[in-house]
Amino acid sequence: MVDPDTSASGEAPPRSAASGAAAAATTDERAAAPKTAILLIHGMGEQRPMATLWGFVDAIWSRDPNLVEDYNGEIYAKPDTINDNFELRRVTTRYWKGNPRRRVDFFEFYWAHMMRGNTIKSTVEWILGLFFRSPSSVPTGLRAVWLAGLVFLTAAIGLFIAATLPKDLAQALFDKPTLLILGIVSTLSGLFAARWLAPVAGDAARYFSPIPDNVEARQKIMRAGVDVIEKLARSGDYDRIIVVGHSLGSAIGLDILYQAFGRVAPRDWARVHKRKTVADALLALEKAAAKLEASKSETDLADYRVHQRDYAAALRDGWQTSEAPWLVSDFVTLGSPLSKANVLIAHDQTSFTDLADRRQIPTCPPKLEQHKPPRFSFPQGSVAIPHFAAVFAPSLWTNVYFPSRLIAFGDIISGPASPLFGPAVRDIRVPVIGLRFRHNDYWRLPALEPGREASPPPVWIDALRQAVNLRLAPEPGAPVLSAPPQATPREEA
Repeated sequence: MVDPDTSASGEAPPRSAASGAAAAATTDERAAAPKTAILLIHGMGEQRPMATLWGFVDAIWSRDPNLVEDYNGEIYAKPDTINDNFELRRVTTRYWKGNPRRRVDFFEFYWAHMMRGNTIKSTVEWILGLFFRSPSSVPTGLRAVWLAGLVFLTAAIGLFIAATLPKDLAQALFDKPTLLILGIVSTLSGLFAARWLAPVAGDAARYFSPIPDNVEARQKIMRAGVDVIEKLARSGDYDRIIVVGHSLGSAIGLDILYQAFGRVAPRDWARVHKRKTVADALLALEKAAAKLEASKSETDLADYRVHQRDYAAALRDGWQTSEAPWLVSDFVTLGSPLSKANVLIAHDQTSFTDLADRRQIPTCPPKLEQHKPPRFSFPQGSVAIPHFAAVFAPSLWTNVYFPSRLIAFGDIISGPASPLFGPAVRDIRVPVIGLRFRHNDYWRLPALEPGREASPPPVWIDALRQAVNLRLAPEPGAPVLSAPPQATPREEA
C-alpha cells in the first residue's frame, strides 16, 4: 500500500518551488495534528507477533462504515519505533470519514516471548491451589464453577493414578477394556498437558503467581509495557492513547497502567494542576465519584465518565512537547479474568478488599483520601494532585464480556468487573448466540461473500466499537452530553 504522503514509487513527486513551499507547510501541519494511538495487549498462549493485531484492526477500522468510505479502510504497516521488537510493526490509517479529521495508529504490546519456560508441574500446582481450598474462601458467584472444577480435577487425579499403576497391579485390578480406556486417557492427558496446559494455562499460572520463580518474567513484562506507554506519551504524535487488553492481556494492562501512572512525578502533576481548568475538572470529578459510590446508578455512572473525559481533556494540553503528564484516556478489557480477581490476584474476597483499600490494586473510581469533602487528591504545595493509584481518574474503564452458559459455551473466563473494581467500570454484556465457546470471538468478523457488505455488524463487534469509542461518542444515559474535541485549524489541513 502507498503512504498518503508519497508517490506510488515511495518517493515524493517533483514540485515547483511554490508548490514545494505549500506542500512543506501542509506536511508540517499534518505532523503537528494529533493522532490516536491504540495499544493492543494479546492474551495467553503461544501467540505470534502481529497475528492478533491485524484481525483487531479489521474489526475496529477497515470494516467500519462509520469510519471509512465504502469499507475501503486502507491500512498499512510502518516501522514501529515504540516497541523494542523488530517483529512488530505500527499499523497506521488514513484520515477517517468526516470531521474533525483524525488518523489512528495501532500498536501491539507483544509479551509472549518474555513468558518462556512454563512447566506442567507449576501449572498443575497453581490449578490445584485454585480448586482445593476451603469452600468459605470461594466467592458465592463462583461456587458452581468451583464445584464442577473440583469434581473434574478429582476424577482426573483418580484416572491419572490408575493409569500410572504398575502393569501387574493394574492387570490385577482392572479388566482389559478398562486398561485400554486408561491407556487412551493417559495418552490424551499427556498431549493436553504438552499442547495446552503448560504453554497456555501456564502463562496465567506464572503471571498470577508472584512467587520468586515467576517474578523475573512478571517484571520484564511490566517494565516493557510501562516503557511503551511512556514512549507513546513522549513521542509528540498522540493526544489520546487507548489500551485494549484481551484475556490475560487485560490483567497485564491493568498492572502496566497502575505502574505507569504511579511513575508520574508529583511535581509534574502539581505543575499542570496549577491551571484552573485542570484543578476545576479534578474537583468536579471527585464530587461525581462520591455521588456514584453512594448511588451506583446508571445516571451517576454516565455523569462520572463525562467528568473523566473533561479531566482527561484538561490534562492533555502540552501533548506535542511531552508536557502532558497522562494521555491514556481509555482502558478496554475483553474476555477478562479480572472478573475473578478475588481468587486470581488475591486468595479470597477479604484479602482482595484489603489490597484495594491499601491501593495495591487500583479501583474505579479511585479510593478516596477523605469523604467530606470527597477527595482522591492530596495537597502538593499550593495545589491538589491525584494519589498514585488514581489511574481511573482520567482513564475510563470499559469491560466487554460474554456470559457463560453451562461452562463450555459463552466465555467462562470473562465476566463483569465492576462488582470487584468499582461502579465506574462500564460492563458491556454481549448476548451469547449459539452453542460456541466465545473467548476468542471479541473481534471475529463474519466471512463476506464477494460484492457483499456485512450489515448490521454482529453484536460483539458493535460492543467492541462502542467500548473503544474512537470518535468519543457521548456516554449512554449521560445527563450532560460531552462534546468530542473540536478540530484545530491544523487538524483540518
